[in-house]
Amino acid sequence: MPLFTPLVCLLCMGLAALRHPAAADPATRDDAPLLLLRWAAGLLPAQREEWGQAMLGELDHIAGRARRWRFATGCAGAVLLVPPRGRAAAALWAITAMAAAGAGLYAWTGVRYGLGTSDWVLAAIALVVAVGYILVVGVQVRRPGVVLPGLVGGLLVAVAWLVPNGFTFYGLIVTVPHLWAPLLQVIVVPLVTGVAGTLWSGSAVTGRRIARLAALSAGVGVFLYGTLAIAVIGAAGAQIDATWTISANVADRLATNAVFYLWFLPVTTAALGWAAAAATARVRPRLATVAASTTPSSAGSIAAPSGRALNGRWSSRLLLACTVVGALVILAGVFLKG
Repeated sequence: MPLFTPLVCLLCMGLAALRHPAAADPATRDDAPLLLLRWAAGLLPAQREEWGQAMLGELDHIAGRARRWRFATGCAGAVLLVPPRGRAAAALWAITAMAAAGAGLYAWTGVRYGLGTSDWVLAAIALVVAVGYILVVGVQVRRPGVVLPGLVGGLLVAVAWLVPNGFTFYGLIVTVPHLWAPLLQVIVVPLVTGVAGTLWSGSAVTGRRIARLAALSAGVGVFLYGTLAIAVIGAAGAQIDATWTISANVADRLATNAVFYLWFLPVTTAALGWAAAAATARVRPRLATVAASTTPSSAGSIAAPSGRALNGRWSSRLLLACTVVGALVILAGVFLKG
């Protein structure tokens, strides 16, 4: 079933991360507040590097796990509130605007065609997912060397999903694509994005970040395009069930549009791009090198913060948690539609 394909991708990524966890300093591997604060410090621009070092130095003098957690989470929240600059800011605002426009069109179409309560619940789930994507994009665009190739990759992915339908509203919503289209959209383009991102940046870690940004930007962009298409054509064209009302047909199209472009497209693209980046690093081992985790050199001094802070164990747990949450969301949607 296509809806569960992203769950399989997330599960495989989580198991792979558990099987091959990233190296971490044994002295700090279990110090979660320190790992969180290093990760947050790695998001700061070069002009605020001293701020990150000061936060890490302050944490070194805080005793008690609860106090360390409060300080680390507070600093991480403050870092995320610092607006990005330059290309990063432009990319974040562009993707935020697309997500907001898609949500607005979804709501306008729902009001126009009188969607039911269960349909509005699915719309709320789609909105939460879109907001989550914006938060992830806000982190990804702060990484060096990610914005431009990530957006170019996102454009490539979006074009791959629109070309088989002729770039038309009717084609995207009603036309059944050729058999070669899913192969291109779901497998070939994501793999090319991961390989190209890794070779471009010279790092498998950056290649994975590029694939993630490409997946999220493409998903939000095609979701906006698809929602606009439904707002324009309504229930026109072939119907799934001739006995359905216009409202039911429009609701089904909105739900399908959200599931495919806010769930299926981003997750499968990010997962296969992740796999392609890892495979490229296997073929060319020098691309697998990453910045070492920052560790305190002494009680009162620290090295420069690294963006590679959270270890593989954290990443794998997050991926597995996303798998469980995704499964619950899908089951809730199936129950509500039933």
